[in-house]
Amino acid sequence: MNNLLFNKHLSLKQFPGIFTKISTRTVIIVPFILQIIAAVSLTGYLSFRNGQKAVNDVAAQLQTEINRRVEQNLQSYLDPLHKINQTNEIAIRIGGLNVQNSAILERYFFEQLQIFKGVNLIGYANPNRELFSAERFPPDDSLTIRVSGKSTGYELRTYTTNSQGDRINIIDRGKNYNPQKRSWYQKPVDTGKQSWSEIYPHITGSTLYLAASQPVYNKKGKLTGVLLSNLNLLQIGTFLERLKIGKTGQSFIIERSGMLVATSTKEKPFRFAKSAVALPENKVMRLLAEDSTDVMTQATVKYLETKFGNFDSIQSEQKLDFRIHGKRQFIQVLPFKENRGLDWLIVVVVPEDDFMEKINVNTRTTIVLCIVALIVAVAVGILILRWIIQPVFALKESAIALAKGEWEKRIEIKRSDELGELAKSFNSMADQLQATFSQMQDLNKTLLQSETRLKQFLDAIPVSVSIDDISGQLYYTNKASQKLVSVDLLPSIKQEEITEYYQVYLAGTDNLYPTDELPIVYSLAGETVHVDDVEFRHPNKTIPVEVLSTPIFDESGKVIYALTVCIDITERKKAEKILTDYNSILEQQVAERTLELEREIAERKQTEVALLESETRFRLLAEATFEAIAITEQGILLDTNQTCAEMFGYELSELIGMRVMDFTAPGYQEQVMQKIRSGDEGIYETVCLCKDGTTFPAEIRARVMSYRGRTIRMAAIQDITSRKQAEEATVLAERNRLAQEIHDTLAQSFAVVIVHLDTASRKLTTDIEVAQVLIKAGRDLAHSGLTEARRSIKALRCLPTSRFASTQLLEDGDIFNALNRFATQMFSPTNTHIVCQVIGEIYPLPPDVENNLLRIGQEALTNAFKYAKAREIQIELAYQESQCSLRIKDDGQGFDMGSVFIINSFGLLVMSERAERIGAKLTIQSSLGQGTEVIVLVNGRKDEEIARK
Repeated sequence: MNNLLFNKHLSLKQFPGIFTKISTRTVIIVPFILQIIAAVSLTGYLSFRNGQKAVNDVAAQLQTEINRRVEQNLQSYLDPLHKINQTNEIAIRIGGLNVQNSAILERYFFEQLQIFKGVNLIGYANPNRELFSAERFPPDDSLTIRVSGKSTGYELRTYTTNSQGDRINIIDRGKNYNPQKRSWYQKPVDTGKQSWSEIYPHITGSTLYLAASQPVYNKKGKLTGVLLSNLNLLQIGTFLERLKIGKTGQSFIIERSGMLVATSTKEKPFRFAKSAVALPENKVMRLLAEDSTDVMTQATVKYLETKFGNFDSIQSEQKLDFRIHGKRQFIQVLPFKENRGLDWLIVVVVPEDDFMEKINVNTRTTIVLCIVALIVAVAVGILILRWIIQPVFALKESAIALAKGEWEKRIEIKRSDELGELAKSFNSMADQLQATFSQMQDLNKTLLQSETRLKQFLDAIPVSVSIDDISGQLYYTNKASQKLVSVDLLPSIKQEEITEYYQVYLAGTDNLYPTDELPIVYSLAGETVHVDDVEFRHPNKTIPVEVLSTPIFDESGKVIYALTVCIDITERKKAEKILTDYNSILEQQVAERTLELEREIAERKQTEVALLESETRFRLLAEATFEAIAITEQGILLDTNQTCAEMFGYELSELIGMRVMDFTAPGYQEQVMQKIRSGDEGIYETVCLCKDGTTFPAEIRARVMSYRGRTIRMAAIQDITSRKQAEEATVLAERNRLAQEIHDTLAQSFAVVIVHLDTASRKLTTDIEVAQVLIKAGRDLAHSGLTEARRSIKALRCLPTSRFASTQLLEDGDIFNALNRFATQMFSPTNTHIVCQVIGEIYPLPPDVENNLLRIGQEALTNAFKYAKAREIQIELAYQESQCSLRIKDDGQGFDMGSVFIINSFGLLVMSERAERIGAKLTIQSSLGQGTEVIVLVNGRKDEEIARK
């Protein structure tokens, strides 16, 4: 019975019948053969996959190496162009190169062209449509002079030269030439800085040029001309042709528009115009990469356009593969960006067949050997298994005979191995079973008599008792259990149907008792459970029961049965209900009487409150504010609040009847009286006078109104001392920030310039070359300091939200490169060795952090330059997940930390304040003769991300 009420029916999963019908011979032989086949197949597959993976890895490494080499060589081709322009601009600015003398310009550019072998043209154009340049004239790259201007009738004339750069013969003329219409002239003029031109054809129509140009301004900021350096793009193609990319791989460079820049094939990145009247500079047309005659180039570009939509979508390095005529091709695309406007894509394509030829031969050999090994292994395995299985079938026949009770049948296996020993043991077991069977028959008779007596005892007990085994099947129930559920024979039903079939409910509700909460479930899990919230509901009655369920264990402590006892508690529930109803009635009567008393008390209090409400409303409102409230008539105080008394230091009773002038500082009384006489309303500031003679600034908000036929003035007085102090503190902080900016720009630069100039003055009589180098370095540093000062002044004129001016060093690169360039610029004329090192992967810090960190580093380097006399300076920038550290150490003369106070050293004070501003930890260590070390620790990327979240 209890099994039907509380036990879970545990369904056993049975194997499909097909597996029970397979013979042992098949079970042993078939898996063995399948294992051999699987092992051989897996070996061949892994061999092929490992070879393919090795190919992918080698291809990826090759493509990455090629891309890096292309990128590095591009930099080597492009970087000198702008450096030449920058050098020439400095020479013009300091007066070393006279742009008004065309002969000097031509000779100067001619000499430069012989030094820079990779540059094809160096020149200068001015607003008067004049151009002066030296060029390696294609196709033989002979050195020429090219000029255009009023003296040539605005023809672009090309002259052959001798070894000294003098003009000889005219070899080319270009009519009506205007450099101002060229992109290399217009872009730097529009942007005011170094720029790259668009790629354009040479006037001979034999090649394409890329121009780097830079504007030149006079001291008044007026444009005086544009410097020009050109590169022949066929040089890049020649370099790509020399690259070894597998057997048939290739590399090419394209613009974001899809135009071809250079390729490792012999194809040129342009086509000749078909028009017979084409001008010389229009003899060639730029070539779209997808129109290339090379099949691999054309297919690669079309694949990239299909995958990404357009080339602007490729913003990071891509490793891809696709197929041409069914053959796999590896692609690697690397964006190449240059901060002056270049934005190209470097593409490397390598066919998989370049690597897979030998691997495919090895794979076919491996497959043949695996098939041979498979055939041999299967044949040997079948012979061995047949020798093993024959004795097993003999044991099978003997076991069937024992199951039928044929004890006399024996096994005849004449072998000395394990199967022979098993046959002997099997015969011995048959003898023992025959003897044991007789004993078991006697024991069964005795056990049957004992079980009959136990059932009679349990049926006599008036409470329900049931026993379930560990599988959840009902083992025993007594008659009381059958009576409890009104069923004579308890059927076997599914677990989920128990509570519904027997109408077992959760007491006091209309919900069936949850099956997984039945006590028998816990008992089979090893727990003893006692509950009294179970009800059996029959058509004519409901029986509440109390249930006790406990587990029964075997000798090893394992649960083997669950014993459940159910007791009918109908009478107990009736008694509890009567007591509950009585308590409920009593509580209701007490609550009703209490409510009547509370109502009477509330009515009395309401009358008292109404009398006081009108009197206290204004007083409460006045006292609730933190401002002083004053009501006056003709300058005499009629009423006020406690805040006013505390603000002026009087007792509240003293204030009534006093004059407004008694609370106003002498210098402001005329102002206040004027506003009272004129009846002005609004907000104004004044200075108030306290009882003890002290004063404080105040803000007055006044309003005039009519009250019972009288004109009164109500004023709200607010002490604004804190606000005034905050304004003064803001002004002081801004002055401090201005001092820091002046110190970081002008003071540092002037200090280093003075040191350079002092050293140069001492060297003028002993070493003129060193003196010139020092003077040039001082001039460059002064120019850099002036630029930084102008940037700071510009930032100060911006909106208040711009709290700092980003230095030029940070705009041109990260903080590590900025410090490296600053140190190199400062120490290059000296014998000091600079060691720069970055640890970890550089990641961006907040702009304010990077700016202040750079300023601290500049101060440390300036101090080392001025005072340390160091032979070596180490700059180390370490990037970690949780923090970023800057370390600057020199081996100079150092100083005594005990004798230096930060407050007396403005440089150290600025470093300390900047570190505190960005939440950094600043450590300065120094001693005489041991050098100085400055360490700054700031929060890294991880802490910044956590703070943002």
